[in-house]
This record gives sequence, structure tokens and C-alpha cells, in this order.
Amino acid sequence: MCLSSPIPGQKQAPSVGHCNGSCSLDRNGNRSTTTVPNGGELKHRGHATDATSHTPVTDEDNLGYKEENAVYKEQQLLQQQDQKLKTSEQQEELEEEEYHPQIRWPDLGAQTFLHVGALYGLYQLFYANFYTFLWVVVTVWVSGIGITAGAHRLWSHKSYTASLPLRILLAFAFSIAGQRDAYTWALDHRIHHKFSETDADPHNAKRGFFFAHVGWLFLTPHPKVVAKRKVIDMSDLEADAVCMFQRKYYIPLFALCSIVLPVAVPWYFWNENLWMSFWINFNMRFTWTLNVAFFVNSVAHMYGNKPYDKNLMSTEAPIVSLLAMGEGWHNYHHVFPWDYKTGEFGNYSLNITTGFIDFCAWLGLAKGRKSVSPDMVLRRAKKCGDGTRFLDDDHAHKDSVWGFGDKDIPREDIVELAKMQN
Repeated sequence: MCLSSPIPGQKQAPSVGHCNGSCSLDRNGNRSTTTVPNGGELKHRGHATDATSHTPVTDEDNLGYKEENAVYKEQQLLQQQDQKLKTSEQQEELEEEEYHPQIRWPDLGAQTFLHVGALYGLYQLFYANFYTFLWVVVTVWVSGIGITAGAHRLWSHKSYTASLPLRILLAFAFSIAGQRDAYTWALDHRIHHKFSETDADPHNAKRGFFFAHVGWLFLTPHPKVVAKRKVIDMSDLEADAVCMFQRKYYIPLFALCSIVLPVAVPWYFWNENLWMSFWINFNMRFTWTLNVAFFVNSVAHMYGNKPYDKNLMSTEAPIVSLLAMGEGWHNYHHVFPWDYKTGEFGNYSLNITTGFIDFCAWLGLAKGRKSVSPDMVLRRAKKCGDGTRFLDDDHAHKDSVWGFGDKDIPREDIVELAKMQN
């Protein structure tokens, strides 16, 4: 039956063939048909012709829908998104296949100058004033606190909260260290923890000791490192006026705090030779603090026990902790990066930074010190550790027995022994 019935008084359009399904009249009075399930006439779009009437069918069908309807557009959009995703994945694979680290010659030149100059500065130290040696110790300690208590435990991990005066002091101390601005340092360190030992890790220890220690500073970074730098949340540091000020004026602060001040003080106050003071109080001091920090990235990711998580590359390195003011308890630190102590054990002698933060808390300059409960530590060590956490006297002989007949033999072992004897 046709959808359009003859109207009295009007001339009916000529009939062409029969309708096996629904049909209607187009604007010119010609018959158009729709497809029916039982094999009726076919409906063609565009400039195709009807299978029965041979009448051209326009882009608009008998129900008024067009080819570019919502469903069709949605399908097109999904196809485009899939294509973009495939293209992006192919591009990433291509970049990864094509990635070949290139030497950044200015950075390599700077590292060469620093390390060769440090050797010369060490030689000059034997002829310098004793006060110059003491001044080196002071500046190394102050700049170290700027790294450990400032850029690391405060700005990278938010393990405690510092007042404005303390943040200013830490920013000044970190500027003496000269290891880039605190914002950039914290950005790369957060990426290191989030994507540790992957291609996205700025100093991935799987690429070897030398790369993890210093090579990453003068080689072009992996594309994944560059990509992750764009997605790590840094909004907390962007809201920190002290951190952003130090970032904005890093170059003049570096020149003043890391070069002029350390070099000028011995020359001005006890008439140290200015040439000698430069090589000792800049090159030697600066290179020493650099390499101590590098030891955390290299030594503490390759050599030592893994009491808290044996699946991580980070280790417990007491020597590094001694040199780096408490930063060597690295297996613990990677498991619990929010703990302001960065370690479970060790007194202040092996973790000077913790003592400094505790002292600042006593003065009211620091608060909100985050730590981990002993129960949480033990649970993680039992579940994931390599067993070395329980080698102290309190645990070493906990389950030991002297032989058959010992009352502490587990019952399941006794049952198994009885079965074997039978």
C-alpha cells in the first residue's frame, strides 16, 4: 500500500510497476521506494536509479534523512579518533626506534671543566689557609641542606611543611649548591620516582652506572622523559612564591650564591689568594656536591640490600647516606617517598637532614612531618623485601630450632616428618 493516497480532484501520478514495500512520491511526482526485508525494491542513494522505476534518487530519501546524519557522523568521528590514536602510537614507536642519544657539547664541556678544575682545586687546597678548608666544609654542609631538606624532601616530596623564613633559607642554600633551580630539580625527581628505571626516568640506572651518575646531564633525554615533563603535576610549586622566585632569577642567584660568595669570603676575610679560592671554593666544592648527589642516582640504585622491596633497583647504601646527609637509605625511600626521614633506621649521624628538620620543627619553622608507622614498614618488608630487614638479633633466630624434638618445630613440619617415616 502506498503512503500517499490519491487526492480527490487532482491527477494521480502514473503508476510504474508495483510496490513490494512502502513507497511515496518525490517532489516531481515520481515514485520512490524503500527497501523491505522480504527482497522488495532497492533504494539507492546519490545518482543511482531505482531498481524498478529507473528514476534517479536524490541524496534526500523518502523519510527526509540525509546521508550525513548523526549516526554516520559519530561513526566518522570514532574512525578519525582511532586513526589518530594509531598514528600517535606509530609515531611513539618510530621515535623510540629512532632515538639515539646525542652529546650536548656545551654541557659536556661544562662537566669537563668542573671535574678537571676540581682536581686542580684539590691540589691547591694543600697550600691554602686552614680557614679556607673550614669554609669549604661549611658551604658544602649548607648547600647540602639546601638539596636534601629543600629541593628533595620539601619541594619534591612534600614530606613536611616549611614556613616562609625556612623556605627562603632553603632556597638560598640550594642556590649555593647550583644544581639548577628547585622547580626543575623537583620536576625531574618526581618523574624519577613515578617512572623509575624506565625510559621515562631521566637518569635510568638500567642504562648503566655512568649514565645514571653523570651521563644523563650531557646526553639528549629520551623522548619519554620530555613527554612526562609535561604531565607531572607541579601546581603546588607553581603556587610557592619562593620556589618560583628562585626559578625566575636562577642565573643571577647562581652567580652570586654559588660563585661570588664562596670565592670572595676567604679572599676578603683572611686574604686568601683569589685564584686559589676560585678553584677550591667553586670548582672543587661544586663538583664534590654534584658527585655526592650523583652517588644516590648510581651507587644507591645498584649496590646494597633491598629490605623493603626486592623488585626495585634502589638499595640501602649506608656510605652514601653518610656522604649525602641521610639520602642513602634509598630502597626505603622509593617505597615510602613521603617519609620526611627517608629511612627507617639510622641516627642523626647518618641522617643529618632529619636532625635539621626536627630542629626546625622544634623552633616552629617546620610542621606536618609525614612518616610511616612501624607496622606498615614491617608489612611491606615481609611482603616484598629480600629478607635482610629481619637479620637483627631480635628476628634472626625467631624460627630457629636445635633439631628433632625441639618444641618450636612447626606442627606442619612434624606431620610431614611422620609421613616420611611411615
